[in-house]
Amino acid sequence: MSQFSPDLIKSANRNWAAAERLNTGPVRDRTTAGYLYGIAAECAVKARYRSLHWTKDSRDGAAFAHFPAIKQKLRDELSGRLDGGLVRFAEDSYLRGWAIDIRYSDGTCPDDKMLEMWRSDADTALATLL
Repeated sequence: MSQFSPDLIKSANRNWAAAERLNTGPVRDRTTAGYLYGIAAECAVKARYRSLHWTKDSRDGAAFAHFPAIKQKLRDELSGRLDGGLVRFAEDSYLRGWAIDIRYSDGTCPDDKMLEMWRSDADTALATLL
């Protein structure tokens, strides 16, 4: 068992704030900021997903998947159900180009345009928590 208590909403907001500091601070780090925007989005989407009464925390389901794999898991699990506003996060365009593997990258990506797209997508996900 982990020593950390999970709180997806607090985690989404904490990762967003850290991404903003890295994106706009005096020493800009686009790669880590982009990674954290994606993590913030993922936490927000999972918090929204778990708030729906019919969802389950299966290890092979959306609750434990990462982008981009979470998109297909959401499509599979949302099929024929009221989606609770989650269907937009399963679209191919959502967090396009982002993958959990960015944490292993050489630090040369994303470019400014992609970073802003990820920031906007994460902002959309966090807005569902309000």
